Amino acid sequence: MALKAIGGDVHMVDPAEYDKDIPRVQEHLRKFERAFGRVRGTHKGRPVDEIRQALLEEFEFEELTVWSEVADDAARRIAEEQVDEA
Repeated sequence: MALKAIGGDVHMVDPAEYDKDIPRVQEHLRKFERAFGRVRGTHKGRPVDEIRQALLEEFEFEELTVWSEVADDAARRIAEEQVDEA
């Protein structure tokens, strides 16, 4: 058995069951990408704290639970981009 965490829930699962959860994982990723993209479009190059707050608001809008470390890393990546980068 293995542990699986999606959307803040942790479950014991049989690895043979992973395939049925792929659509759920893909939807979680789509929500993350939408939130990241919106913040990236409006906050590129801004201070990390400002970006992190905007990300947390977008994650909440998307009904996502995201680890603090993931939000921090995403905020740093957006902050490091130059305004004229695509």
